[in-house]
Amino acid sequence: MVVFIGKDRPGGLETRKAQREKHVAMLKDLQDRGLIHFAGPLLDDQGEMNGSLIIFDTEDVEKVNSIMDQDPYVKAGLFATREAMRVKKVM
Repeated sequence: MVVFIGKDRPGGLETRKAQREKHVAMLKDLQDRGLIHFAGPLLDDQGEMNGSLIIFDTEDVEKVNSIMDQDPYVKAGLFATREAMRVKKVM
């Protein structure tokens, strides 16, 4: 599996809200194709969305980076940082 973590740039909540419908539609398509195991927003202390965590059912980090290059959040410049890395499921 590969985990993707994107952390929003400061003041990015409005960008996130504006792009959310397209972002979720993209994730739904990936889920329908069997590529996503889990996806959800990261939350700050006030419960506001401030990042994304997506677990992909693949071992190919390059593939995940290529997929995420097409994500509406990425295209809109939402993330201050983003990282994709392999992870081993223990439980």
